[in-house]
This record gives sequence, structure tokens and C-alpha cells, in this order.
Amino acid sequence: MISAASPINVFVASTPLQLISCSEARYHYGCSSEKTLLIIARPDNRETEGQMAFLAEALGWQGIETIYLKKSSFYLRLGSVARSLSKRTIERLFIGNKSSWIHEVFYRGFDSEQLIFVDDGLATVTYYHAIHDEGIASRISPAKKRLLRTMGIRIHRVVPEVIAFFTFFPLPNSELVQVRVHDFPVFRKTFKKTPCDNSQTPMVGFLGQPFGGEDRLQQLKLQIQHVVERHPDSRVVYFMHRKESRGELEALLAEFPLEIRQAGRPIEVEVALSGEIYLAFYSFASTALFTLKKIFPEIRVFQIDDAALGARLPYYDEIRRMFGSVGVETTLLRGSRLFEAGRPVQSP
Repeated sequence: MISAASPINVFVASTPLQLISCSEARYHYGCSSEKTLLIIARPDNRETEGQMAFLAEALGWQGIETIYLKKSSFYLRLGSVARSLSKRTIERLFIGNKSSWIHEVFYRGFDSEQLIFVDDGLATVTYYHAIHDEGIASRISPAKKRLLRTMGIRIHRVVPEVIAFFTFFPLPNSELVQVRVHDFPVFRKTFKKTPCDNSQTPMVGFLGQPFGGEDRLQQLKLQIQHVVERHPDSRVVYFMHRKESRGELEALLAEFPLEIRQAGRPIEVEVALSGEIYLAFYSFASTALFTLKKIFPEIRVFQIDDAALGARLPYYDEIRRMFGSVGVETTLLRGSRLFEAGRPVQSP
């Protein structure tokens, strides 16, 4: 337990990627174990909880004061956490989900000497632009504010005029956002690549993602068909996102010769430790396309340029350019409808 008199560094994370990002930030900012507090804030399901438990141990969080705020006891425990934090000086506050009201409770409810936002996937890009376009909008409703006050939490803090981002995306500094870009040194040191098992058949990986709304399943089927046609003689493995349903995917993709797999750990870790040979990875706009190519530049990674879903994704063209900046290749989805004047709709 950290002494109440000592300034502390507080990390708030709800997903595996946020925890990986917090681990990189902890190293970059030199936060000692003795002055660090990790808050796991309401992971969305058991798969997420399991992956975060694995990462916490692998990335060196064992022995560090950790508070678990699970869904089942979130409101019951939040009050006691608030009372504890109100008595302590927070030197740096690292926030994973910038647009979540749960994380907002921490960065608007508790004072800190420095507020730092770490990565939360492509939402980082959206939030970066939101700060420039409209400022930081609150997600805490009046009803939630009243509930929080009963727990002793007063939403009072004014967010600094200049926000600090700690990110792996090549976002530019501006008058409103100070950016520090990292290259995963902690991940690389922790998860050294296992030698490939040449007795296994090489695979083509597809990265699932829950994005797309009402068009998602229709477009996903087209994307899988596209990948299978490009690799007719290869073993294709669909890596489920932790929010996807196996039953739904099996029913949708039954006609295709592929394996559906829940890796049980982030795909970046799976690639490092599995010993599999990967011919290529595909997805529409998964953050993992960027992280895989940045960490494993020798692997071919393809972004499926799907205009139907691209029309729904904010800053889609900018995201595609960032993917390209690290070597992610683009393949145009066959049959994808035109949404930008002058853009071809068929693959070569």
C-alpha cells in the first residue's frame, strides 16, 4: 500500500489495449512501483477481464497497488475509492477511455498535477479531432452527477487548456494537444517473438471487429469472400474480437473454408508467442492492423478499403493514410459502393 502522504501516479484502464498503453506510459514517464496505482475500471465482459489479468501479470503490474472496479460491484466500490483518492496527491493521471463517463469521473472528479490520455484504439484519432473542433464534451448526465455526489464525488475539475496524448499514432502536436509518440518498447521487451514452427501450415489471419452497425454482417461476409478469393489455397483463420459472438459468426460464415478462433489474448501477443507462420493479416479498419505492422514490420498487413463501412467511420481517409505510413497495404473490396467522387469501385 502506498503511503497516503506520497504523491502517486494513477492509471485507469478498461480494455487490453488501454492496459498495454498504460504499461508503455508507466515506463516512459518513469513511474515507480512504490508510487503507482492501477485502476481496472469496469471491463465489459469476462473475455476482457481474462485478457487484462494476463497482461497485468506479463507486463509487470503484479506487486503494484491495484483496484478492480467490476461491473457487479462498480457503484458499491466507487465511493470507497473516491474517499481514498481524495486524501492523496495525484502527480500524474493516465486515462484510457477519453470519451467514457466512467473514466471522466476520474479526470474531472479528482485533481492531478498532469493529465495524460493514452491510446484507446482508433477512438484516439476521433477524440484528437474533437478536442480541436468542439472541446471536451462531458458524458456525465445530471442524474449521474447527483448519484456521484452521494458517493462524495464532485465533478468540478476543468480540463487543462493543453491536453497531453501518449500514443502510438503519428498525430501532430498543436496548440491544444501535446503529443508523445511511442514505439512499444515495453511490449517488444516482454513478448519476444517465438521461433516459427515450420511444421505448421502458414495462415492468413482476419481480424474481427464489432464496428459497422446495421451494415456490419453484410459487409463482413463480403470482406471474408474477398480474402478467401485472394488466398484460395491458404489456411484462413478468423480471429474474433472480444465483443463478437461465435454463434453469430459461425452461422454467417458457414459457407467459407475458415477457422474461427478466440485467441484468449491480444492478437499482438498471439503473433509474438504462438510460433505460427503468418502470410498476411486483413481487416477493415482494426487498430490491430496498425499495431501489428508497427511491431512486426516483416508481416504483410492489408486494410480492406470498404466504402460502405468507410462512410460510417470518422476521419476514414486520415486513418487509411496513417496505416499506410507504417506499411499497411490497401486492397479495395470488390463490389464496394462508391462514396467518394472519382474513386474506383472495383479491385484491380
